[in-house]
Parts: sequence; C-alpha cells; structure tokens
Amino acid sequence: MWREHWLELSAAVSDVAARFEDASGVTHPTALIARVHLFATINDEPIVWACVPAHWPRELRPAALPSQPTMSRRVRAPAFDAFMDALGRRLAGRVPPALFKRLDGKAIPVKAHSKDPDARWGRGAGQMVKGYKLHAVWGDGAMPEAFEVAPLNVSEQAAAARLLPRLAGEGYLLADRLFDDSELFDAAHENGHRLITPRPKPGTGLGHTYQSPHRVACIDLLEPGVCRPCRFGRSLVEARDQIERDFANLVSFGGGMIDPPAWVRREGRVSRWVHAKLLINAARIRVNRRRKQTDAA
Repeated sequence: MWREHWLELSAAVSDVAARFEDASGVTHPTALIARVHLFATINDEPIVWACVPAHWPRELRPAALPSQPTMSRRVRAPAFDAFMDALGRRLAGRVPPALFKRLDGKAIPVKAHSKDPDARWGRGAGQMVKGYKLHAVWGDGAMPEAFEVAPLNVSEQAAAARLLPRLAGEGYLLADRLFDDSELFDAAHENGHRLITPRPKPGTGLGHTYQSPHRVACIDLLEPGVCRPCRFGRSLVEARDQIERDFANLVSFGGGMIDPPAWVRREGRVSRWVHAKLLINAARIRVNRRRKQTDAA
C-alpha cells in the first residue's frame, strides 16, 4: 500500500519541481532533497538510511543520491521549506477555502526520559506527557489549511492566534471549549471568521471581565433558553468532531504519523517530520478519493 501512496507523492514532487527555481550552482535540486526526505519518512527510517541506494527499489531510485551531510544542510535551507509548502498546495488540490473550518491540536509525545531540550511537558490525551503538539485548522482539502508544531507547553489559544492570519476566505471556525477566549473571538473576527466554541460551563453568567461581542453572539447561538442550542448551533458543534477523525486517520495507516522515532528530536526536525507525514497522508487521501470515484463510476 505504501507504494501506491509513494507514487502519488512522487508524481506531485515531479510536478512541483517542473515549476520550482533552484539557486544556481546547487549540485542536487531541492526536489531530490524533498524526495529523499519523504522516502525516509514514509518508511519510518532515518534520512541516512534513504541516502543508501540499496534501500530503494530499483524502479523508484533516483539516478544519484545526496550524502547525509548534504541532506542535513539542505533540509534547513529556506528553499526546502518553500518546496514543501508548494508540494502541500499541489496535494491539497484546487479546493476553495472551506466555509466551515475545524481547529484543534494533537499531542506528539516523546519518551519521558528524552533529553530533547525543546520538548516540554503538557496536556496530552487525558494525561501529562512530554513532547510537542500539532496545531491545525482543517477544511475540506487533503492538507490542513494552516498548521504549526510547537512544544506541548504552548497554549492552544496562543497557537490558534498565530494560525488565524494564515487562513484564506471567510467562514466559521469550529473548536472545542479550550478555545473559549474573548481575545481569540476578536482575532477570529478580524481575520474574517466566526469562532464557534461551547463554554466550559454553559448556562452560567458572563462574569465581570471583558466579554467579546463575538463570544456573546456565540453563546446566544449555542445556548438559547436554558442550554437548548438551536438546530444550526448544534450542527456546528457536531461538525467539529470531524477533526478528531482527521487526526485519527493521520495515524491509522502504514507510514502514518505515529509517535516520532528516536532520531526525530528538536523542534526543527519534529516540524519537518510532521510536515512530511501530513504530505504522505494527503497523498493517501487523494488515492482513496480517486478509488471511490472509480468504484462509483
């Protein structure tokens, strides 16, 4: 199955490479650097493993492979990030910005005894864990519309505030009660979106601190009467659950985003590894959607 996903991913790399301009004088094009990085990630192996020709199937192996020191240097260059971002747009397809977007975070734990100086303790799935968190806004495409990786002690509200300016279009931003914050409601409005999130204690008063008018409007939508949300408000709260399935599907296939292996440490490496896993997942989504269309025909 991984081969089918790889062929979809490899075709996207070639398509982006045809329009990507590298700096003059580079021995290995950025497309090759991305291809080697993705091949290592889809096989859950370190990059040095993918630099060995014998580890590639003959029909998939590039004509020449960079060395591990070259890979280490090139993946930290701005050109690599630009190429990976372009690859994400290619895999997302020509999908207009979603009217209903979903916001949440997913913990990326490392071992508690890890010496990673960037990993931090924070709230994971029902317990305290050490590591990082993927913060994402997901729409209808195969890729999140915006995402970032941060240490686990970074609050979800702070991460969401950084993601908001990166969202295109307008619409509803559906989130859980952790995002019930007046400043975040205001920031969402300033960026063309209406934040919809239930309160931790519905039916209670508003208190004496500043209340965003957009938060008050959300409460009126979700809590008309005595905690009886209207049908539209209830449908918005239920629609947010899709991001739980998005995150679950991200880890539920061979080559998916399991806990990062021992060689993926420090924030930069973890961010690149997560980005690669999101691209691999996008390739899987595209393959599955195309298969469903073929079966329906």
